[in-house]
Amino acid sequence: MNSIKMIHTIARYYNTNERMTGLFIKITNQMIRKCKDNILESKKLKPGEQRKKGAVLPEEGLWSSEDYPPEQLIPMLESCLELNAAYQKQYEFTKERLMNMPKGKQFEFNTN
Repeated sequence: MNSIKMIHTIARYYNTNERMTGLFIKITNQMIRKCKDNILESKKLKPGEQRKKGAVLPEEGLWSSEDYPPEQLIPMLESCLELNAAYQKQYEFTKERLMNMPKGKQFEFNTN
């Protein structure tokens, strides 16, 4: 988050809220994509089966306990939730820290 703050403060291209919001969207989407890939790639492999790049969700979805055992799936989902919480917490922390420096650029972006 500190790097994003520095980009917002220094970079000429990223001096608008629209461009910074676009950057946050790209970062957030990449985090979501990586979480999704990690969950889908956690599929339990059968003997002789190879892991495929760009795994596709089976028809049963994640609820197939044979392919996605709950003891493996639940920690993966929890880690995704923890990543989301940490990301939002760091955003709020950085935003509050910038509020204490009234002369600097502020984080006033749409959080949706």
